[in-house]
Amino acid sequence: MNRPKPATVRRPSAVPKPSAHPPPGDFIALGSKGQTNDSKAAVTLLKPAPAGLPSERKREGSAALSSASSLTGLTKRPKLCSTPPLSALGRLAEAAVAEKRAISPSIKEPSVIPIEVVPTVLVDEIEAAEAEGNDDRIEGVLCGAAKQLKMNRAKPDPTLYLSLMYLAKIKPNIFATEGVIEALCSLLRRDASINFKAKGNSLVSVLACNLLMAAYEEDENWPEIFVKVYIEDSLGERIWVDSPHCKTFVDNIQTAFSTKMPPKSMLLHGEVGRSGGDLSAGSSPHPAMAEEEDSQSELLIAEEKMSPEQEGQLMPRYEDLAESVEEYVLDMLRDQLNRRQPMDNVSRNLLRLLTATCGYKEVRLMAVQRLEMWLQNPKLTRPAQDLLMSVCMNCNTHGSEDMEVISNLIKIRLKPKVLLNHYMLCVRELLNAHRDNLGTMVKFVIFNELSNARNPNNMQILYTVLQHSSELAPKFLAMVFQDLLTNKDDYLRASRALLREIIKQTKHEINFQAFCLGLMQERKEAQYTDMEFKERFVIHITDLLAVSMMLGITAQVKEAGIAWDKGEKKNLEVLRSFQNQIAAIQRDAVWWLHTVVPSISKLAPKDYVHCLHKVLFTEQPETYYKWDNWPPESDRNFFLRLCSEVPILEDTLMRILVIGLSRSPLGPADAMELADHLVKRAAAVQADDVEVLRVERIQLIDAVLNLCTYHHPENIQLPPG
Repeated sequence: MNRPKPATVRRPSAVPKPSAHPPPGDFIALGSKGQTNDSKAAVTLLKPAPAGLPSERKREGSAALSSASSLTGLTKRPKLCSTPPLSALGRLAEAAVAEKRAISPSIKEPSVIPIEVVPTVLVDEIEAAEAEGNDDRIEGVLCGAAKQLKMNRAKPDPTLYLSLMYLAKIKPNIFATEGVIEALCSLLRRDASINFKAKGNSLVSVLACNLLMAAYEEDENWPEIFVKVYIEDSLGERIWVDSPHCKTFVDNIQTAFSTKMPPKSMLLHGEVGRSGGDLSAGSSPHPAMAEEEDSQSELLIAEEKMSPEQEGQLMPRYEDLAESVEEYVLDMLRDQLNRRQPMDNVSRNLLRLLTATCGYKEVRLMAVQRLEMWLQNPKLTRPAQDLLMSVCMNCNTHGSEDMEVISNLIKIRLKPKVLLNHYMLCVRELLNAHRDNLGTMVKFVIFNELSNARNPNNMQILYTVLQHSSELAPKFLAMVFQDLLTNKDDYLRASRALLREIIKQTKHEINFQAFCLGLMQERKEAQYTDMEFKERFVIHITDLLAVSMMLGITAQVKEAGIAWDKGEKKNLEVLRSFQNQIAAIQRDAVWWLHTVVPSISKLAPKDYVHCLHKVLFTEQPETYYKWDNWPPESDRNFFLRLCSEVPILEDTLMRILVIGLSRSPLGPADAMELADHLVKRAAAVQADDVEVLRVERIQLIDAVLNLCTYHHPENIQLPPG
């Protein structure tokens, strides 16, 4: 209903109302005026009803609510006594309540004196008080209604809750006073009078949530008390936090934590088909699970989508209080995690709360340090998996805390296949969370692989990373190898072994050309400019380039090469694509030696020529395997031949001629001889399905002719002219 909103007071203008009973004379209205927020529009609690008679609205509300209560599956419950029993159980209950109260001492008890009226006259009382402008009485009557609900949680009076729903629909603003908020929040807290073994009827809590949502729907700044009751219920029975009927209210509270929540399909994955008993292992059953077991398979298929109406109601509500809320949440979580308790006694609900608050970097750091232990505890595996996913999805700052989170994540050791598969899913989400996470992840995994505390899952993580980012991951991997080779100690042998292991374990699923280009990238960091052994660095990179080219020989390439030698023409595509890959890497390597290497270091002429020959596979065979006897003797000659019998690209040939023309260690005659050798070698590979040399630039002929001109030695004096 679109009613005009007055600018000053938080009240809608008077609504046509039924004749009101005069307020009983023996009531004295007390209580503070607590109007807090600006005016509000009317709110739909259930689906908006067409404007009609109040009685029609009530009837529709009651029908909707009866269907809602049947949904919650909580209608047939044993009646619970409203006074705390004095048995041992009762004393235990009181102790538990005292402990709960200690959890959130800052939640005040209601400060307004409640005025209790008969439910049937509630609406009339409110309207009469509104007509008189008696705000205190309105607040007192609503607090009285809350008190009655609290007394009869197990079986609330239908007239009472339907009247409150009706009021929330037509006058949501009357609920937005300090006293009413306190009274409604007290309904959301754990009740001392309820026998703590039983769940109790969630109807009252659901009603309170929706009344608060109606009152605060248009407010951008919500009170901190909502976060406090949310945390209390999250750590307690989760009566309303997990209720689908409170979803909008809960989602709005969760905007305080800025957490990106994993979608339902990820969270419920694996829950379907389990018995209820298994679900509840270790703590009380998850209320949402118990009620929705039947519908879970549908939930998995249909991702939970919000209606446009719900999306309109969802917005950040705690921007002004962000700091104090964060401080409160972190204090609560630290208190919970630092309690002296056996680690297997951590409640599943604490893990669920951590999952919801992973938007805070401190929470991610607290959680990740204990995750391995929780994942391996059968009672906590499920919520721990969800927490792992939430940590990875929210790792989006790449600050020092998040880098430490990644460092801890790659140390987690998991054996069961189910857990390992889930972990790899989480790794993918981590890579999506921030673009710099990829480089950090690769670096930490490689350094862990070389450390004494090696994680047996490193190669699997690397495989996942290479599959996820086939273009960028090889580049970052190459940068780590560059870092290794800048060390004072000679890391070449270890690097060769590591590279071979990576290629083997990741089933050759690496973009070799991107990896080799990564090895040749010029780096400007201090450790590179101040490097001691620059010449050694260049020679070692050259060696890794040669090894990488040979590692591209997969079983299929080998098989095709043997068949080609025998004159058979099968699987030629594999062989041709390998040959083209080598040709491209050689083109890049010659570019690197021509443009990048001179800026890194002034190599001795002998070393420069050695590097050039090595990448072109025209060097002595033993230089390729002298470090670690790889390739093995049986494959050695075959591998070297496969890598040398390849096409030559125009760019490669042109650059070799240019190197010969420039003042480089490769003289004109040597350059000419090398070019001649490469062209002849490529010609030997000529076949119908492979183009071994295509020249389109006429400058190539000029370069050849210029190389053939006579250059007199520089150390002799010729007569003038």
